[in-house]
Amino acid sequence: MFKPQQGGPRSIRANTVDFSPFGKPIFLVGCSDGSIRLHQMTSEHPLIQWNDSTNGQPVIALQWALTRPAVFFVLDASSNVYIWDLLENDLCPVAKQIIQSDKVMTMVVLGEPEKTNGLLGIALAKESGIIDIQYVKKRWALPQSEESEKLQLLLQQSL
Repeated sequence: MFKPQQGGPRSIRANTVDFSPFGKPIFLVGCSDGSIRLHQMTSEHPLIQWNDSTNGQPVIALQWALTRPAVFFVLDASSNVYIWDLLENDLCPVAKQIIQSDKVMTMVVLGEPEKTNGLLGIALAKESGIIDIQYVKKRWALPQSEESEKLQLLLQQSL
């Protein structure tokens, strides 16, 4: 069982979960109150919990980048996409994209992790049935040197 940092009863659902694709025993949880939690498999409480990153909007999708272990993407119920780069800032997202034209229902991160060309995209499924693919800037797509080790240090400091 994995729990939020705060104890006691809470009427919050875990809406989405994604496990790290980089062989690390960690996973992200996006919740109905807009909070995001980073858990490791060996502890019931999160390593890090962000409570206000979506201004209270429910998280409806989140996913790790396929090319960088310290980057993940979050979609909230107001069709905002947030980019998190934990090596750049571990307190809040480093970028936010507002999708105004058509409500986004879900998203999926696309890429080829075995290639080092830095090609990474996000497929956004919209309420109208349109699938919109947006490419991510290279700074959030290209792997950094020793990124896994830097992320591990950051997570150890959170214990």
